[in-house]
Amino acid sequence: MEGAATQRDEFISLRDEIRATRARLFRILMVGLIGVPLLTYVAAQAEFYVWLLLPYSVLLLIVVFLAEQSSMMRAGRYIREHIESTGAGGPRWETWIESRPQFRLVDRHYVACFLIVFFLYYFMTVGLVINLILNQEAKDMTGSQTYWYWFYGALVTYALGAIWALATLLSHWKATISTLPNRE
Repeated sequence: MEGAATQRDEFISLRDEIRATRARLFRILMVGLIGVPLLTYVAAQAEFYVWLLLPYSVLLLIVVFLAEQSSMMRAGRYIREHIESTGAGGPRWETWIESRPQFRLVDRHYVACFLIVFFLYYFMTVGLVINLILNQEAKDMTGSQTYWYWFYGALVTYALGAIWALATLLSHWKATISTLPNRE
């Protein structure tokens, strides 16, 4: 009987963690959907160097979103593999939902939709920053051409950031939309 109580407590703890993760995901999405445009507006009034940080902020949102979504699915996978597998009475929730791919379709679309929006924000902020650097270079009457260093530095780091975020997404896509093990 003690094992069943421990298992029940573990299940309740994991479900609470999933609820907390969903709340954090909602906050991340609100920061992304509302905060990035507001931050862009605020950055427009700020110094040139503040603009350079804007795309990195969006990259951070992408990675935090992926981590939270993956964490939620990992908790579901643990429930399916370690809690549900020991009980009798046929398939339980996580096993049942994974046996019907059409029910995970909305999860895939949800994650994909927000990742598309976040990547669009990323590339839009990169474009804004590059345009700002080029405008600053055009206004530079000293002939120092230091803005070309900023231009190439930003271009390289933003490209590396995009490649890294896409690689992270591709390597963790399955873990963010399913509780089934990755087929590697």
